[in-house]
Amino acid sequence: MKFSYIFPVSLGFTDGIITALMISSYLILNDLHMSLVLALRISTGSAAVGTFSYFIASYANNMAELSRISRHINPSRPNRKISVSLLSEAYRDSITGTIVSGACSFLGSMIPLGAYSISSSSLIVITVTEGTLAFLGYALSRSLKGSSISWIGGMFAFGVVVILIGLYVRIIV
Repeated sequence: MKFSYIFPVSLGFTDGIITALMISSYLILNDLHMSLVLALRISTGSAAVGTFSYFIASYANNMAELSRISRHINPSRPNRKISVSLLSEAYRDSITGTIVSGACSFLGSMIPLGAYSISSSSLIVITVTEGTLAFLGYALSRSLKGSSISWIGGMFAFGVVVILIGLYVRIIV
């Protein structure tokens, strides 16, 4: 297995930002106060959920990949045991990605929430948050050799949709 930071970084930041927006957009768009302590609590919760989900998905994916490879190498014995070193590598890969994704999720959540708890200006928070999503889209487009305009526009649009959904569902009032 070859570990790549693209998946945990992009998942962590995106998950953190959109979760924070979903939870707090009603507060932000209605200029209701949010303390830094509440921002930290929401970011911690967002990171905890994202971290657990990432580990389960990553480890399950790594194990499925090892099983698939094992079946291709030895089709007569598809249930043959996988070597301990490969299992350890799959586990380490999942743990590393989990740590990276969790940290990025926390930081991603703190971008809109920290900005709002400090500035209390809806326009600044939305600008910073949408700018961060657009920058993440740009970085992904460069890493993946994709269209910058598509990635930036897609991430920006996704942020707007999440803000509107969060405004409608009013999780924190």
